[in-house]
Amino acid sequence: MSVSAAPLSAGSIRIEIGLDPDGGATRRVRLASSRPTGFSARLFAGRGATDVPALVARMHALCGRSHMVAAEMAIVAAIGRDPDAVLAERFESLVAERLGEHLRSTVTAATGRGGLLSGDTLADVRAVLAGCRLLTSGRDPQRGFEAAKAIDGICEAVARLGLAIDRKGRLATATGSWAQATLAEAGPASGDRYAECDRLSEADDAAVIATLARDPDGFSAAPRLPGRRPETGPAARAARGSATADGRMRLSARLAEIAEAAGLLAAGGGDLDAHRPTWAQAARVETLTGYAAVESPRGRLHHLVRLDEHGHVASWAILAPTEWNFHADGPLVRTLMMNRYPVSPEGRARAERIAALFDPCVGFEVAFEEMRDA
Repeated sequence: MSVSAAPLSAGSIRIEIGLDPDGGATRRVRLASSRPTGFSARLFAGRGATDVPALVARMHALCGRSHMVAAEMAIVAAIGRDPDAVLAERFESLVAERLGEHLRSTVTAATGRGGLLSGDTLADVRAVLAGCRLLTSGRDPQRGFEAAKAIDGICEAVARLGLAIDRKGRLATATGSWAQATLAEAGPASGDRYAECDRLSEADDAAVIATLARDPDGFSAAPRLPGRRPETGPAARAARGSATADGRMRLSARLAEIAEAAGLLAAGGGDLDAHRPTWAQAARVETLTGYAAVESPRGRLHHLVRLDEHGHVASWAILAPTEWNFHADGPLVRTLMMNRYPVSPEGRARAERIAALFDPCVGFEVAFEEMRDA
């Protein structure tokens, strides 16, 4: 069976908000997603395991490197070898992917709301994204100088965008910079309210993998943990306890990860090694079955693979972070329900601004409906 580089449509998410016509209070939020889920078992079954990582990377235009590394680590764990060797080899590319995806998402959301980039800022964004593309393609010893030059260019451009980490490990934005202006749009003055963050973490992996093994199609499409509404991604990684103050905090978490990633790329060596365990884990579940959990840009990504005795795929399941954050009863829906939206461009901008901070891996649209009593 042959599969093209892009065998599936990425799909999209429609956010339907039912409003009280008299005051804009939210009565209902409904998500309609055309994202493909549960396809991996059908698509990968019978293939040689080593064919899958490159294929899964091509299938995911966003976070493709994270998917590739998760696939490789899950396979290596399944056959009883050390998955950390894979992570060590691929880690720089994961760092570059996180940096590039966060910057692209932030810029796209801002320009989608009518924000404009100056010529210098646009040049810096392009320089960062170009450098990240080079690094996510994998470090080739013959391109060592080219990769080092790309890292220097990334770090210089990130600094000009106004992003840095201070001595206490917190985000610092330069006065008058793009970063400072971007943060101002999502601060308390916006009036947006956010639900508390129920953080999905490494401690949840056992429950997630067990349920994914029992019900791969259903759980990958609509994951649930009893009594929980988990969230994953930059805000969850930054959360301590259940604190999620406002949109500024959420966006700060993403921008801080850009600055942190640039610092890791610049430092290399031991600094990269020290951070690896917090980015990905993998383990053998049983004979010829392994899983990997990778902290992709958008959150914790799970792959679960079972091989047959010939090294072919018997089953494969993927659970992406968007399914947690955009669950029908998940953190985005809870947050949208907390806000009011006038049926106007301003109301739509609020809903879009909130949804963009949950950063789905596909495009989304917001639709309002006035719900009148019968």
